[in-house]
Amino acid sequence: MFDTKTSCILRGTVGIIFGLLALFVPELTLGTFYGMFWILIILGIALFGFLAITGKGDESSMWFLLAAALLVAGVLSIIVADFVSILFVLIIAGVAFYNGFTDITLSLQHPRTKYIFIPAMVLFGLALLGALFYYYPGFANNLSLSIVGTLAIAFSIFSILLGLYRPGGADNEPVPVTASTTHKPGRRS
Repeated sequence: MFDTKTSCILRGTVGIIFGLLALFVPELTLGTFYGMFWILIILGIALFGFLAITGKGDESSMWFLLAAALLVAGVLSIIVADFVSILFVLIIAGVAFYNGFTDITLSLQHPRTKYIFIPAMVLFGLALLGALFYYYPGFANNLSLSIVGTLAIAFSIFSILLGLYRPGGADNEPVPVTASTTHKPGRRS
């Protein structure tokens, strides 16, 4: 649907919004993710229950077991609510990191450039974490969400920069690499 560069810019923008929300309104962000978790649990139980009722033989029991597993996950989330919401945020952070890494490897035209951008992205994220720990004393109040938000902002900035990065000429086409051939006198081509 989108080309790689537009995808990088869109994902980067969403990542920055998520990172800012995670840093400045962590309770609302955790509450939102907990609500999304419950919506997914309910929809999953309904879907797997429907598939268990309409399935035949072994299929039916597999769908029923999946619905039961989601019900158990829902009950565990009631018992240990904070753990589940933090786990959900960490899963989203892992997906965001994977998307950022994929954006970097897909958007760069020159393969060796990724060996500069990926370490720079990680070092920038760690430097931003260190600066926030040092200059913002409330950073450690909700440590896991603050770390996830900070890294989301760092990786998203690089994703946007790579989306804006256009190697080549004015028409945004990459500069072709051609092999030079030399013609020696006296030889036939």
